[in-house]
Amino acid sequence: MKEKREAIAWFEKTKKAQRALLKKSITKQRGYVTTNYTLAKGTQGKKRKYITRKEYEEQQKVLRALEKTSALLTVETDVTTILEKIARTVATALGAKQASFFDFTPDRKGAFIRAAYGIQNQYIEHSRVDPLPIGGAWLGRAMSTGQAWATSDVQKDPVLPASWLPAVKKQNYHGLLCLPLMRGNTIIGGICIYYKDRHKSQFFEIDVMTIVANQAATAIENARIFGDLEAEREKTLAIVYSLSDGLVLYDLENRITLVNPRAQELLLLNINDVLNKKLDGSFASKNIYLQNLFRIRQMMQKDYETREFTTEGPQKVVLQVTQVPVRGSEKRKIGTVLILHDITREKEIEQLKANFVTVASHQLRTPISGIKWSLDMLRKGEKGALNSEQKDLTEKSFQATEHMANLVNDLLDASRIEEGRFGYAFTTGDLLPLVEKVISDLKPNAESRTLDFAFEKPTAPLPAASFDASKLVLAIQNVIDNAIKYTELRGTVRIKIRPERSSLFIIVEDTGIGIPEKSKKFIFNKFFRGENAIRYQTEGSGLGLYIAKSIVEKHNGTITFESTEGTGSTFMIQLPTDPAHMPKGALET
Repeated sequence: MKEKREAIAWFEKTKKAQRALLKKSITKQRGYVTTNYTLAKGTQGKKRKYITRKEYEEQQKVLRALEKTSALLTVETDVTTILEKIARTVATALGAKQASFFDFTPDRKGAFIRAAYGIQNQYIEHSRVDPLPIGGAWLGRAMSTGQAWATSDVQKDPVLPASWLPAVKKQNYHGLLCLPLMRGNTIIGGICIYYKDRHKSQFFEIDVMTIVANQAATAIENARIFGDLEAEREKTLAIVYSLSDGLVLYDLENRITLVNPRAQELLLLNINDVLNKKLDGSFASKNIYLQNLFRIRQMMQKDYETREFTTEGPQKVVLQVTQVPVRGSEKRKIGTVLILHDITREKEIEQLKANFVTVASHQLRTPISGIKWSLDMLRKGEKGALNSEQKDLTEKSFQATEHMANLVNDLLDASRIEEGRFGYAFTTGDLLPLVEKVISDLKPNAESRTLDFAFEKPTAPLPAASFDASKLVLAIQNVIDNAIKYTELRGTVRIKIRPERSSLFIIVEDTGIGIPEKSKKFIFNKFFRGENAIRYQTEGSGLGLYIAKSIVEKHNGTITFESTEGTGSTFMIQLPTDPAHMPKGALET
């Protein structure tokens, strides 16, 4: 700011003298003159209404140079190359000896040559070591005032410092025109045109060079933005390629646009085989590795949902697959990224735990069955009459044994699911009778709690679904039984079946205790029970919803919920009715 104020002060101080010199120059009197473009415009007087043929040809030459410099901005991306080519183009068009672009030093107190045409490297390097001061001479004033400055003969101009004259003579130029590079109201650099002979810059010439200077400023700014974007891109790619999780990015046409090294390693993919390829059934049929990628993409997942997938082929890998939308600057979805997290080691450990639980559960099942059978005989009086106290103790023991038997059964089911031995046999049919059977079996439990328990039957026939009746009944039963258990006396439980968009929705609504916000993300985890659920109902394995979720997902469906603590919950089981997405035949896992 100080340099700019000094330059402006100098300009104001010498304005009167400048006007006198300009008047002589404009009336074609001989002389050398330092010309400020704004001042010259103000003293120009009435313009001529005609130009000579020679002037016209010169103007056309300059305009063609302007057109050429504009074209450079569309074919080049390196800013130094752009500036060097613009310098060559304008110097040639104007009949100049040299042209150079200047940039500010970091402290903005000096200027050095950034790109040039016709100037020896030694002078370019010297400008970096000993920059031109801002505010002095023609370039310094242009880069401090934001205006064009020119002289018809720099070697005879009284404004030229005597110490500079030897260098000017050595470079052998006379006419000089310097302009600022403007980006909006900001000065970001300068340009100078050097003429071998005396040269008085015409207004048209300066007008066109101002446009060239603005184009160069735009190129510099665009290059800076491009460089920043490229740096961000490189940083982002470095992060993506160093992630320990695999990433596979698809565009809206299901075309693969990125596969990071970890994803290639996990799925044994060759990047050249998949990049920019559209993943469909015919493409996936080429080998088992592409089939794995295709099957992962075909999983019915919602955004931010995580599912498990086990690869096929020589390398068995268990993956947690999370689907995340990719959005552009206007928040519109432009693609999808699948995050692949390797949980093979964790699954191996879980398998060992599951094996132990299976063995332990099997060993417990036989004695529990014997105890339950014996207690049932006693409470029914088959071995003799019991007094009231004995009956009460026997009944409580029987109920405790019943609970233990259910817990062992849940443990066995959970273990079989983890071990992949929870076999499925799918058939296509009407889901309504299965749901009605579950509701009928659980109705006594609801009545014992004086609940308003109702099933809203669909008014029209349901579309066919594919399901394993013995497994799906367990999932639906667990969801409805939870609604009954965790709804206070005289509360409400409603069950509905609704077809919608190639799916069937089984909806279970209750006015129960609800799920705390902090517990929601764990609700389908094994052995998890919310704090309010434990306080309300001390008994429970925490396996019911885990088993239900596993069964529903094996049916290519989803189970979701909405809940507010103290108000109630709504669970929704969604099953596909589109044949393309329905499970078929037998499934071992």
